[in-house]
Amino acid sequence: MMRLLSITALLLLAGCSHEPTGESYFPLNVGSSWTYDVTSDIDSAVTHHTQVSSVPRTIDYEGGDQVFIRRAEIVGGIGVEYWLRKDKVGISRVAIRTDVEEQAKLDTNARTVLKLPLTVGSSWMVPSQPFAIGPKTDLGQGDMKMPKVLMTHVVEAMEEEVTVPAGTFKHCARIAGNGILPLYLDAVQGFKDIPIVSTEWYCKGVGLVKLERVEILQSNFFSTGTIKMELTEFELP
Repeated sequence: MMRLLSITALLLLAGCSHEPTGESYFPLNVGSSWTYDVTSDIDSAVTHHTQVSSVPRTIDYEGGDQVFIRRAEIVGGIGVEYWLRKDKVGISRVAIRTDVEEQAKLDTNARTVLKLPLTVGSSWMVPSQPFAIGPKTDLGQGDMKMPKVLMTHVVEAMEEEVTVPAGTFKHCARIAGNGILPLYLDAVQGFKDIPIVSTEWYCKGVGLVKLERVEILQSNFFSTGTIKMELTEFELP
């Protein structure tokens, strides 16, 4: 269950239901939904899950700001609500709540989800967590707390064409993310800096259509692998 919950965090989604509309790379229209195929290759075990993201409502936040509730749920798993607002930076997360929590947890500082306007070379930093790398529970490390990863995101391209099960989309921004996970592997290897690499494609009028995450290491005590998300269908009112 925890693995499924972690994968939904990759978000703060065979034909498409609607053609791309509008100019936004991160649509937040109430009633929108995106469905993704999530492929996880963890320790050579490949699994597929369906994740649905949606914008069910908005709420009034501090100072009268409008906050958009974006919900992500692995089908059959726990859902997560991300509280997002549009500000001078772009799209920022201000709180998060899982289905098992009564109240949302406010972020100490707003986290940039997407810096706008998107331009080649623009960058931002945001804390993250490992998704594929984790302690192997059968070795008694199930309660180990994993270190955070500070990811640097850079817009590498603005006019890419991307093909996923939902269709072929033009005018897509490719964003590269890079971070270092400091981890004690074992008595022989000691501490190692493990590279965490992500690539995301956001397409104009649609939003996130594809994501790839690579977390590779050599260890008998920690899992390793890759995660890929591809848009399979979407609804935009």
